[in-house]
Formats: sequence, structure tokens, C-alpha cells
Amino acid sequence: MINQISFPTAANELPQDSVAVVLNFYAGLFGGPIFQLLKCLTAVKICDDFKKNGIAAVPVCLVRQDAAYGFSTGEIHLLDHSSKLHCLKSSGREEGTHGTIIGSENAKKLLSEIEKIFPYGDREALTALKEAFTPDTNSVSSCVCWLKYLLKDYGVTVVEHDVLSVSHNARISEQQSLTLPIAVFVADLAEIMEYDKMSSELEYVQQPIVRYYPHVTIANTRSMKTLKRYGLDFERLFDGKQQVMYYVRDAMKSDVPGRLKKLRDETGAVLDELTIAAFGAQDERSVRFRSERAARIIYQLEKIHRHSRDALANKEATAKNRLCRVCDFLAPLGRRQQDVLCGAQIPISYGLTGLRAIYECLDITTSNHQLIVLN
Repeated sequence: MINQISFPTAANELPQDSVAVVLNFYAGLFGGPIFQLLKCLTAVKICDDFKKNGIAAVPVCLVRQDAAYGFSTGEIHLLDHSSKLHCLKSSGREEGTHGTIIGSENAKKLLSEIEKIFPYGDREALTALKEAFTPDTNSVSSCVCWLKYLLKDYGVTVVEHDVLSVSHNARISEQQSLTLPIAVFVADLAEIMEYDKMSSELEYVQQPIVRYYPHVTIANTRSMKTLKRYGLDFERLFDGKQQVMYYVRDAMKSDVPGRLKKLRDETGAVLDELTIAAFGAQDERSVRFRSERAARIIYQLEKIHRHSRDALANKEATAKNRLCRVCDFLAPLGRRQQDVLCGAQIPISYGLTGLRAIYECLDITTSNHQLIVLN
């Protein structure tokens, strides 16, 4: 685990007595999943805590080409305005000096698809995304450019991993003006597992504190209303769409159509008996009148039964539509939202104010899963 970080001369405005809070950001397609942004915001929050205690701290985001285990660099998932899940895959990627390169035609196609998914998306964010992920630009440089836009108001130093010197014994050379101790390393699960393997080898080296970023799901008022309406708790969403629908269908199950059908059949039988009993005791006109009235009663009961059955079917169809949307939004593919949805979803859907709202609500002191509602 690294314990010092050496900045080039260009960073000589940093306070000499600062400490660094460092995280690895893996160069995924259009910035990769949401959890990477949560790592960035966690680092900023930690620095804020240091500053409250009189310690100057610098959040440092190292954009890396080498991805952690299980991290997909060529695939992203995005939700459109109706919460329909779209999967975009990069094809024809080539290895460049500083990361993979998306071919020009492929890049244009993917950016065009994003604009179709978000016809009313935040224009500033969409423009910044296109400027960052230009055709034939390597993924690391693209992510650096994109993050500088997203984190421009948070004081984060965003650089390519190879630009800075990070080691156990970083030295100040003539070309380097500042070496900071790394006080905290914000890690994801794969990095923590790797750290555990290395810890025995580094027991004599002063190591930074390792902090895990909070687990967060971002909701909106519409999704919260859906959960409340169908009596769903958040955990049930991870059972998958089909199981969620089975649960809701059971809760919505009504015996009204069946009772109406039974009433119709019983009423028809009684009316038939009365008609037969009256036959011969009354004239033909009276019998015909009685039969017509009985038929009307049966027709009305059948009509009510049919409407009740159709209303329940429509109610189930509406529920299925809403539940599919809420599952795709809050638990896409039956997994944690932060691991599946692309981080670009936030600024495109809500602008930078959405990212600010997440930052302000983010609690880095708890290990509980957090639900942040954006309007």
C-alpha cells in the first residue's frame, strides 16, 4: 500500500503541510459505474473532516488504465426518462499508450445513442461528456477530462496515475516540488481484498487508513411512491422483477370477480326457476316480459363481472409496468444500483446540482445502506 505521493511542479500551490486522501478511479466507458463517483465524494468528505480539525487535506483522484477484478471497462447501463434500462457496449476498442481507445465511428455511435436515451438531458453535462470522450481519445485521458468537469467545485486533484509518483519511499527530485503523506486511501471491495493480501508484507511500513465508500442507492419521488403504493421494502427488489410481481399480484388478489360470477350464476338459476313456475299461470305476454327482465338482470350482472375482471387485469398491467421501472432504477439486474448504472446518469439526469445533493446527503460515518432521494 502506498504511503506517500509526489506532485510535479505544476502542483506547487498545495500547502506544504497537507496530507492526501487518495482513491483509484478506473477508466471505464464514460466514467464507469456510480460507485466510482461515490469514492470521489467520500474522499472530499474525509478532507472536509480533516479541515474541521485544522489539518489541510487534498483529495487526489488517480485515473488508472488497469481495472480492478470484476470491473467492466467496455459496458455501461443507463436509464431513460421512463426508467427503461439500456445497455451500451463498446466494440472495436484498441489498446493505446494510456488506456484503451474507442474507435471514432464507435464513439460517435455511442454518444448518439446516449443523446437518444436522454433527449431532455442536461445539455451542459451532455456537452461535457462529448468533449471528454472524443473519438480516438484514450480512456484514461477522457476520464480525467470528464472528472475535472464533474468535480470542479470540490477541490479534487484529478490526474492520470502515471503522472504522479506514488510509492512507499517517494523522493523529492529537482522536477518535483511537493511530497505529501497519504493519510487515507478510499478503497472499493476488490482493493481492500488486495490490501489484506499485502498487509503482512508491509507491516513495518507506516500505512494510510483504508476507508470504504458508503453504499448508496439514489431514488426519486416517483420510485418512492411506487414502493409505498405496493407495500414494498427495498430489499425485496433484489429478488428480481418476476418475484416482485408475484408478491404484488398476491397482495392485489381480489375475489370480487369470482363473487360477481357466482352471483350472476345464482341469480340466473333463480330467475329460470321463477319463469318456469310462472309458465301456464300467466299469459304468454307476461311470461315473455318476465323472461326479458330476467335476461336484462343477468346481462347487467355479467357486465359488472366483466368490468371488474378487466379493471383487475388493467391494475395488474399498470403494477407490472411500474414495478419493472422501479426494479430497473433501484436494483437493476437484481444488483446494487451503484455497481450497474453508469455514473454519467447523475449529471445527465439531474445536472451538477444532483451530484451536489448526493454529496450533501452522503454520510461517510455509517456502514448502513443509504437511500438518497433526488427530486
